[in-house]
Amino acid sequence: MKQLSKTRAVLYHLYPGILITICFISLAPVLIKYHYPPQLSLLICIVIVAIPIMISHLSGAKRREHRNSIWELNGYKNKLPTGRLITYAAALMVFAFVIWGVTQPLNKIISDSLFRWLPKWYTVQKFDGYDKKTIQLTLILNLLFNGFLAPFVEEFYFRGYLLPRMETWGKWSFILNAVLFSIYHFWQPYIYLTLILSLLPMTYMVWKTKDLRLGILTHCLLNIIGALLSFGLLVKG
Repeated sequence: MKQLSKTRAVLYHLYPGILITICFISLAPVLIKYHYPPQLSLLICIVIVAIPIMISHLSGAKRREHRNSIWELNGYKNKLPTGRLITYAAALMVFAFVIWGVTQPLNKIISDSLFRWLPKWYTVQKFDGYDKKTIQLTLILNLLFNGFLAPFVEEFYFRGYLLPRMETWGKWSFILNAVLFSIYHFWQPYIYLTLILSLLPMTYMVWKTKDLRLGILTHCLLNIIGALLSFGLLVKG
């Protein structure tokens, strides 16, 4: 398998996030003007920027590596037994939600101290002031795009394609992958701590087991449950 230089590995992790963020900061003010929440602009950016960029990059890698299809770029094709796969994914999901809860106060401190200069809509992702139908639309799209589509493509790109090609980093490769994937979320700098701590175990397990499905399943579960919890809060409200 053709390995990436250290410079390319870092660049390939970060440049999609830069373009997604440019789209987000360009589109969000326009949608807010028309009474749509900034979260909707991010979901649109996933569809028109994130997914096309990663698929385009993978298509180019397929040609460079002389593969017959994009799927052949996946370096982690091992298959865990189904029971173990589900158990690992469930444990990683629970760990991530615990980390999320524990780090929320720290995220607030980080946001208030380091990112106060950002527009409020950039760091405060609430639905206050928006009508219920608009919120429902956003949450439905969040479930579809952020619950299924984005996690699948992101895991294939970051864990299936990039991570196996980072052997030059040795045993640090999974750590760097988790950290760079967290930084890639430039539109959410106030939760970097949460992302890094929750992603490290998942990235390690994918790296150790060589089963990409573990990353996809865990990532999808996290985002789907997060979306469903948001629905529950809306209904309760």
